[in-house]
Amino acid sequence: MTDFRVFAASLAAAMSAGLALADPPAAPPGQMRVKLTKIMDPTGFERPLVAGTTVIPADWTATGGIVWRVNGQCTLGAATDWTATSPDGKSIIRLPPAVGWRYNNSGNPVPNDCIPAAINSADQYVSGFIGQLDNAKIVDVERDPQLSQALAQQPFSYEMPGDPYVKAWWDAASVTFTYTRGGEPYLGTMIVMTTHNYMMSGHSYGFGQPMESGNGGTIVQVLMAAPADKFAEQVPAFLMFLKNYQPGQEWQARMNQHNAAIARDNAETNRNISKIISDTYSDISDMSRESWRKQNESSDRTARETSEWLRDVETYDADTPTGQIELPSGYDRAFQLNDDTFVVTNDAFYEPFRDSGIDGRELTASK
Repeated sequence: MTDFRVFAASLAAAMSAGLALADPPAAPPGQMRVKLTKIMDPTGFERPLVAGTTVIPADWTATGGIVWRVNGQCTLGAATDWTATSPDGKSIIRLPPAVGWRYNNSGNPVPNDCIPAAINSADQYVSGFIGQLDNAKIVDVERDPQLSQALAQQPFSYEMPGDPYVKAWWDAASVTFTYTRGGEPYLGTMIVMTTHNYMMSGHSYGFGQPMESGNGGTIVQVLMAAPADKFAEQVPAFLMFLKNYQPGQEWQARMNQHNAAIARDNAETNRNISKIISDTYSDISDMSRESWRKQNESSDRTARETSEWLRDVETYDADTPTGQIELPSGYDRAFQLNDDTFVVTNDAFYEPFRDSGIDGRELTASK
């Protein structure tokens, strides 16, 4: 797996605030302007910590906050409820709260905060999630081969024959789907990582049937959606969000300690789990791009539009927490302005202060 960047356990991120005092105006045609956004955990520890940083379009707004749930059995601990929204309110990037599920054939009640179902894969979970949407239909499921191979190894996947028989596995997928909102067709992609556990005992429970039970939950959830005829325009925003997400190092360390203490697990195992959860956003965005490409090929768009829709990103050296930023390719020049926004443009005569009212510097592509 390449270039591990902490995807943040449970993607526990929230309360987002742009680094600028006010949202900058949208860039004119031929330019794209984006802003760095802090994703905060305001209450989880003795002081607010930056849970992560990423990039969204300059005229989008981000809302939400971390919720530390102290009751329940399937939804205990830190949960994200964060959304970035386009100016018209139709296109979104959302980090939904983590959920869990349980099931058994013994008749024992399932806790109220658990989904009472046997969910065995990431796309099966998404199928249930989008069931709340009108006319929802899954059109493509993609799995990253490297990530799937890693998840097939211990400690993420194992089997213990005997009585009771025990099996555990993790799954991750990028699921593209269509739905209707307000009578308008929409296209969405949901990236999900899930955990699953199953146990069967040879001891019978009524009518000679073996006792069966299972549980699981979501570890990562990212939802991106837009009107179907506008989805192509938002792909650069989705890619930039995924490519630029970086966890707050102090926050991640504290979360690792917190999770290890709860699980009473050893430090090495906890680090391994954190590492696999933290698969790169680049790899995950590649899963989504493949789904989008397939969906686009089945539409009536031209080859030229397809190429523009799926253009990749360019890495630049910049004043960010990592020293770099990923911006859409296909532009000749890139600038970082003094309000922590970024502009990409094909205008050979663009000058930050003259054209945007804020001073800044031109960026150099990373070697």
